[in-house]
Amino acid sequence: MPFDKLLTQIESLPELESPGEIIFRACEYELTRNQAFALAESVRRLADHVDELPSRRKPTYDRGIKRMLSRLPAEAAWPVAEPWLEHKRKFRRETAYAILRKTGVDEKAGARLLKIFLRTGDQAALELIARNPVATRDLEIGKTLPLFADEYWRMRMVEAVLIENSSKAVAFKFVYPREFTHAVGRQKKNFLLSELRSLFDLNAENLDYLSIYAWALGQLGALSELSELREHLESLSRSK
Repeated sequence: MPFDKLLTQIESLPELESPGEIIFRACEYELTRNQAFALAESVRRLADHVDELPSRRKPTYDRGIKRMLSRLPAEAAWPVAEPWLEHKRKFRRETAYAILRKTGVDEKAGARLLKIFLRTGDQAALELIARNPVATRDLEIGKTLPLFADEYWRMRMVEAVLIENSSKAVAFKFVYPREFTHAVGRQKKNFLLSELRSLFDLNAENLDYLSIYAWALGQLGALSELSELREHLESLSRSK
């Protein structure tokens, strides 16, 4: 199929009998840089068209839009997806989040993503901050951490802060001991071993904490502390 015809058919996709074939062809096409930008513009026009369709027809084309944009270079896809961060429909915002994961988040984006979460409740917006340490610089971490719905992404946020500013992350070790310990283990920050030992002293009977503490010690290669933990666990077992 000639490329110009492909672009025309993408823009009129809702009127075609077999839209899936056009989407497949667009995703398989070997694009030059200029063609990538041209295809991105056609996808943008398609998205504007889809926004005017009845709600029941939108999901099929939304999925196609996301699929085509995801195949494009980030430099071509992001100018199209960027306005969708503020879109009223969640699927369109999720498309923007998917593209943003490819482009990366800069320092200024953290505040914007936090505002989007506060308006929409999209955990994906918070996860993008946690994926990009630089995005944590201008945020109030103590107010942001409780917004995460699950421990894993809260840990990723602590990890992001740890990467960006280790002393700033240490401030949250008592409030989020598991998340802090997990993050230290993932980053293999041996210089923070003393901080983990202090948490061990405070959580010596908390088996839920001790499990992640043991894992982190293994990541740090802290053999002495692992032996101490083993003796402690044996002592707890005997006392029951």
